[in-house]
Amino acid sequence: LTSGVTVLDSRIFVHYYHNTPDGRIMLGKGGNTFAYGGRMLPVFDQPSPYAGLLQNSLADFFPAFADVKVEATWNGPSDRSVTGLPFFGQMSASGNVFYGFGYSGSGVGPCHMGGQILASMVQGLDNPWTRSPLVNGPLGFFPPEPIRYLGS
Repeated sequence: LTSGVTVLDSRIFVHYYHNTPDGRIMLGKGGNTFAYGGRMLPVFDQPSPYAGLLQNSLADFFPAFADVKVEATWNGPSDRSVTGLPFFGQMSASGNVFYGFGYSGSGVGPCHMGGQILASMVQGLDNPWTRSPLVNGPLGFFPPEPIRYLGS
């Protein structure tokens, strides 16, 4: 892969990959572990439950790497948004806490955009990034537990 290239797909829960500055490949699979009540579970600090799938996918996508062992995997909670799109905002008009949430398992693609939005917000700029419709905070809320968890 050429330096700086990210390959992504607009479908939900697909594979994604990106080259690292040291020439390796970061390969991932959309879909995360959901926890009842938004709890932080011990599984979030363990290797990915998709480790075997990722090893097989590496061989499928890059046959020359079929015998290359996956160096590390990780898992984490999902920050799914109601719209499936990320959203950004500021905790209060006079505060210095800015946020970006709701990448919905698709952070590799939109993280550059999110960085531009947050950097512009922190600098107090009025530009296309800060005027984005994504700078409105959450655009809705999930139903309460247990419906939220069952739906995930």
